[in-house]
Amino acid sequence: MIPYEFEVKEIVKSKGVRVEPYCIVASNSNTALEECLSEISPPYVVKAQVRGWGRAKAGLVKFAEDREEARRGVAELFARTFGGAPIRYVMVSKRLGILRELYLSVMVNYAPPYILLLASRSGGVEVEEQASRDGVLRIKIDPFEGVRDYMVRYISKFLDVPLDPLRGILEGLYSAIWDYNLHLLELNPLAVTENGIIALDAKAIVDDDALEQNPRLGEIRSRYESELTDEEALARKMGFSVVLLNGDTAVIGNGAGLTMATLDALVSLGGSPGLFLDLGGGASAERVKAAMSLVLGKLSIKRVLVNILGGITRCDEVAKGVVEALKESGRRDMKIVFRLSGFREEEGRRILEDYGIRAFKSFEDAVREVVR
Repeated sequence: MIPYEFEVKEIVKSKGVRVEPYCIVASNSNTALEECLSEISPPYVVKAQVRGWGRAKAGLVKFAEDREEARRGVAELFARTFGGAPIRYVMVSKRLGILRELYLSVMVNYAPPYILLLASRSGGVEVEEQASRDGVLRIKIDPFEGVRDYMVRYISKFLDVPLDPLRGILEGLYSAIWDYNLHLLELNPLAVTENGIIALDAKAIVDDDALEQNPRLGEIRSRYESELTDEEALARKMGFSVVLLNGDTAVIGNGAGLTMATLDALVSLGGSPGLFLDLGGGASAERVKAAMSLVLGKLSIKRVLVNILGGITRCDEVAKGVVEALKESGRRDMKIVFRLSGFREEEGRRILEDYGIRAFKSFEDAVREVVR
């Protein structure tokens, strides 16, 4: 599950990460908007709160020089949708003077178990393109050791930021992913300002299985459940996760980290993600069929990229589920590209090829093919 930005900012604030002054306006509250504008002085950044990535490119972030312009921006955003869902909340925040934009994230890898930390000297909307030029630092953190001092020094030198505030941010992110059962926690941009290092945007993916169990997630869970679409309700029932975006390509994987990496690779090659779907571990043909049927029902989706690393998830079960869904739907206008690797890979490959679907061994080749 992907929380709203303001929910993630509350999490990182509780861990000592600095964020800009902001307030939240609900779609049914003009009073809250006026109170918000009186609390925060202009200029403003006005941001629709969405459960997904690609908000800025969708035109859902606006800049306002004064209160009247902010009011118009809020009204415009509430009239929009994202991935077919209405905008329910808008964040009005103080626009800060930015010296540099950085990128920082932590992601859980389960097999083998480690925390992957990513740092880039370039942040912001075009982070994929800029990071490919400027480079990305990748560090594996042993979950039994945590963030070590040499890691902080290395990242501090790489990003050219002071050691002590960076240490607090890294330790805060690392603590948050455990306390809140997060698959991913991302600060983008993490801004260097005259007043220090401040997280201007924050995103996360929450482990769906933890929503019912972790008391810290109670308010986030209640808000999420009250907003579930029919597709999201089906996903929860069947044991997979889905996020609707605004592009034309569905990205399907088994595991949040793998699916996010696939989505990032798609964007870096010019693809336009329209749906993020994590099958989870050990997906049966029945679960895969339900997931693929959901994708096939979205007429805006023209391409599907399926990336499976077989382990507890069997490649042949995934292939069976996809083919069964295709046979039932009768839809033929969708380009489907597979990457299969791992347990029962050859069996899965034969099932797909018998139906006319090519399965690539190389992840990079599959991504290039789907955007071609």
